[in-house]
Amino acid sequence: MSGIKDKVVIITGASSGLGEATAHRLAQAGAKLVLAARREDRLKKQVDAIEQQGGTATYRVTDVTDKDQVQALAKVAKDTYGRIDVLINNAGLMPLSPLDQLKVDEWEKMVDVNIKGVLYGIAAVLPTMREQQSGH
Repeated sequence: MSGIKDKVVIITGASSGLGEATAHRLAQAGAKLVLAARREDRLKKQVDAIEQQGGTATYRVTDVTDKDQVQALAKVAKDTYGRIDVLINNAGLMPLSPLDQLKVDEWEKMVDVNIKGVLYGIAAVLPTMREQQSGH
């Protein structure tokens, strides 16, 4: 994981699973993290654990289906660390229900998180990355 040291990385869906594991791995490699998810208690625990191990992290409670919250997340990263180098658009969900149950509300939530949330993340960081002429 060469080249990640001191890079500013935003991770959505960081409160569990792949997002949580990725945060810890990147912190060990020296990245500066901005963690985002809806569960503040889990985000606080992660930041504490990362800092106790010598890493650098902060968090912002964020619902990726709300574009204003995602914009605020990007602002926290830029205000805190001065730049945004990487966005890991990890937030996602997959309801487990047979199609014949017609749980349209669950489908809409899945589209909001898995598609709109990803696009909101891109829209929030892309202007900064273009200004910097770098970013992933």
